[in-house]
Amino acid sequence: MAADKTLVGLDIGTSWIRSVIGSVSKDGQLMIEAIAERPSEGVRSGSIVNIEQTLKIISSVISDAELQAGTEVASVILGVGGDHISGIQSSGVVGIQSKDQEIKREDIRRSIDVARARDLPQDTEILHTLVQDFQVDSRSGIKDPIDMLGHRLDTRVLLVTGSASICQNLRKCVQKAGLQVQRMVLQPLADSEVVLGMDEKEMGAIVINIGSGTTNMIAYVQGAPVYAGGISLGSDNVTGDIAYMLQLPRSVAESIKVSDGCCHTPSVSEDEMIITPAVGGKPPIRFPRKELAKLIEPRMAEIFSMLYGELEKNDVSGTFGAGVVLVGGGALLSGATELASEIFRMPARIGFPEAINGLDRMYIDPRYSTLLGLMKIEAKKYRDNPSIGKSGKDKEGFGGKLKGFLGRLF
Repeated sequence: MAADKTLVGLDIGTSWIRSVIGSVSKDGQLMIEAIAERPSEGVRSGSIVNIEQTLKIISSVISDAELQAGTEVASVILGVGGDHISGIQSSGVVGIQSKDQEIKREDIRRSIDVARARDLPQDTEILHTLVQDFQVDSRSGIKDPIDMLGHRLDTRVLLVTGSASICQNLRKCVQKAGLQVQRMVLQPLADSEVVLGMDEKEMGAIVINIGSGTTNMIAYVQGAPVYAGGISLGSDNVTGDIAYMLQLPRSVAESIKVSDGCCHTPSVSEDEMIITPAVGGKPPIRFPRKELAKLIEPRMAEIFSMLYGELEKNDVSGTFGAGVVLVGGGALLSGATELASEIFRMPARIGFPEAINGLDRMYIDPRYSTLLGLMKIEAKKYRDNPSIGKSGKDKEGFGGKLKGFLGRLF
């Protein structure tokens, strides 16, 4: 079937800036046309610190993708993450207005409006309004209340917020590169679309994206998102520890981390040895790999412990039958799943994105989960409501058909 709409995803990371171009047919079938990436500049811990440097890389990455796909693009779906992200539980209660007490689409809209109308800290904007479930009178845990009878509708949501100034800087940078931001999507929410099935969300799952400068997390209980947030630590901190302790350039430390690093000391045997390269006139050094693991493990344990502490601090409870799913470049560090399993006290695995039409096998890699998830989310929106995205001005959770509205949030 001929493609009906072109979609573009953009992931601005601390180490890499990546772009993807795809097409979606009228029945929602997604086809990947191009992926381009370049080392990042002007980004630190998920925030832009030099707009001019960053926009040059964005322009180059988009141009590379356009050349591969043979098309020009005007707008992007932009991934966002960092320690400024927060998930806030809220609810909205409204009375049912129809004479027959039947719940309609407008009742859900009104209840979500109430849930969103709460005082938020200054310099905060709402990125997503993610519906968790509904309560009709005394009946709770309802996923779709349309056409049910009742006097009162209570909608529970997770408001995903971010720093307005950081988000505005991201938008400004993209706009200066000659593009419009169609919408901003939380990175781990995008990850979830390509590494979790609906059954795993129902079982309960925690998705952790370990990036270079930040680590972000989203948690699901009984199919609903119950937590979203991030911290300003990532795999670059591990590289920095190695560089400092071994007195090596960061580029060499990064290479050693990737080739020989491990963050779970018990997984390394006593007789394994590694050799550092000769740098700056210093001779190569031969030492046990377990000693390198002892340098790396404390930082990774700190990252996982901070995330676990965030769940406890926010009183996130429930069963996580599907365990922890790690994505991002840091997920590929040897021992990451074992260490995460110990700290969270549940099974852990690496999340590999699902195969998508046109996608080269080399991109079925946790480093590309956010990029591919952005496309999957937008394709689902377009399938449920083809009018979405034509003006680029629709708001998350509002407008369109109810089928599309509920489909986007569950």
